[in-house]
Amino acid sequence: MREAGGGRAGRLSRGLVRKAASLAPLAVLFGLGLLLISTSVVQQDDACPVPRGAAIVLDPGHGGEDPGALNAGLVEAELTLAIARRTADLLRGNGLSVALTRDDMESTLGNSERGRIANACDASVFVSIHLNSFDDPSVNYVKTFWAIEEKDLAFAQVMQSAQAAALQPGTNLSDGGMDVFESGALLTAGMPSALTESVFLSNPEEARRLADPAGARLEQIARAIASGIVMWLDIASIVRDL
Repeated sequence: MREAGGGRAGRLSRGLVRKAASLAPLAVLFGLGLLLISTSVVQQDDACPVPRGAAIVLDPGHGGEDPGALNAGLVEAELTLAIARRTADLLRGNGLSVALTRDDMESTLGNSERGRIANACDASVFVSIHLNSFDDPSVNYVKTFWAIEEKDLAFAQVMQSAQAAALQPGTNLSDGGMDVFESGALLTAGMPSALTESVFLSNPEEARRLADPAGARLEQIARAIASGIVMWLDIASIVRDL
């Protein structure tokens, strides 16, 4: 994506989960309890890729006819798919069911279609995974977007905190905070949803990290996203038990 302006932790980093735990009161404050018992109209015109549904739907941004941002041989659509697959493996390793809106480079999906897939899976959370780009190569920050305050904002806060805590140390990455973005995917998905812009692939330092064949930065991003999701589901479980 191109910027127009600026309890089940398992193998995931328990230290990161503890850092994100400070956001638990915020989730309650923003009415998580109401979200958990609310229902939404599910549009069934897009099938869930997993026959029995999935607790988590990950959406690798772009794909098919839309490569997303490009820089120094890096293709956003390829990187988001690699991150989504790594994130899915981490979550499945923690006993969670996961579906991807696309699992190849050929599929071209509309934004609303991505949200409808999450609805068809009857997911608990939906995360659209993107990387950022800007004309100024010095820019590099992590940012999370939400669309519907009552549904998404508290979840976006947890995701932003988890990413900043995991991705900033030892890098030039700053915390870009959160913003509203009325994406068709976020607006259509009936569950807590967020669009993550973890780093800027247009930043030379970040581009080098992303291009590393060992995939260390991709794994860091995947672990940050997975940790945020696990933290949110833990909060949800606590609120349900209140």
